[in-house]
Amino acid sequence: MTSAARAASRGATTPASGVVLDRVTKRFGAVDVLRDISLTIADGEFIVFVGPSGCGKSTLLRMIAGLEEVSDGTIAIGGRDVTDAEPSERGIAMVFQTYALYPHLSVRDNMGFSLKMAGRPRAEVAAKVEAAAELLHLIALLDRRPAQLSGGQRQRVAIGRAIVRDPRVFLFDEPLSNLDAELRIEMRIEIAKLHRRLGNTMIYVTHDQTEAMTLADRIVVLRGGRIEQAGKPADIFGDPDNLFVAGFIGSPKINVLPGRFTTEGLEIDGSLLTGPDCIAGQRCDGAVSVAIRPHLLHLVGDSDPGIPVKIDFAEYLGDKTYVHGQSRSDHAVVTEIASGPPPAPGSIIRLGSRPEDVLLFDGGGSRLR
Repeated sequence: MTSAARAASRGATTPASGVVLDRVTKRFGAVDVLRDISLTIADGEFIVFVGPSGCGKSTLLRMIAGLEEVSDGTIAIGGRDVTDAEPSERGIAMVFQTYALYPHLSVRDNMGFSLKMAGRPRAEVAAKVEAAAELLHLIALLDRRPAQLSGGQRQRVAIGRAIVRDPRVFLFDEPLSNLDAELRIEMRIEIAKLHRRLGNTMIYVTHDQTEAMTLADRIVVLRGGRIEQAGKPADIFGDPDNLFVAGFIGSPKINVLPGRFTTEGLEIDGSLLTGPDCIAGQRCDGAVSVAIRPHLLHLVGDSDPGIPVKIDFAEYLGDKTYVHGQSRSDHAVVTEIASGPPPAPGSIIRLGSRPEDVLLFDGGGSRLR
């Protein structure tokens, strides 16, 4: 459903839930931990903030929630400036990494607690709890205590507690990091389904790029308190703006090798690689960084353009094998091959690529397009 259709289905009395950050800065003393963050999040969009530890992604989420003060700039939700508004006045609900459930209360009472404290009628509380429980497959668990639930069930209760408040915007702060791998996959699917059913704006913080790639309408990559790139998952993965984004998104990591243009073409470690031609308007007599995704490298013959790689070891994963090795200049290289006997450690293979699969970056790490 499009954002326009969602707005129409809500009716004129329900405000939109878009979020606009305008030059938002967060300062602790003399240190700017977030600087000039400007971002427009559409009504009903699912946005994921990713980045290394300390990049400011959780701080930015807490500022949207009203749990951290804004040093400079403004935040608007649904067209209303909420920069100085209390968290309870922003129309948001937040789901944290820890479940924060009351151990002595039942699932039913945990989910309805905030409504009860707000003095809402008992019938209304019961109806909203039942509706949220049905949505999250918790009906059979409503009379249990948190100690009787699995980690995934507890996290669903925490999400249900947010749903009953009818927020404009859901904020998720690494909600799956305490779960094991299988439960994380299960909960990712549940959150994706929840977004499709509710249509609310959702802003999600994670360090897990798989969560970002599978959940997001758009990914926002942060580093050092700034936005490095914001875009659709396919664009972030396949068309990164700089080497940091290229290296941060993708597993295994993208291969990065030093290269240069010669009169014969793109050269790496003294070997020609089938790559893009010199880019118009760029110097082609200097060094470049050459980046290629592991799955876009392939085995080539001795007479074909390619780079020699000495094999270190192979990771067999059933349907595919990741082969790790070293280039002549001792740069790590990973390639993905179909399942089958991998090359022996110590052997030499030649790897090539299609020109359109090679990404070039200048000495400062900026993309050459």
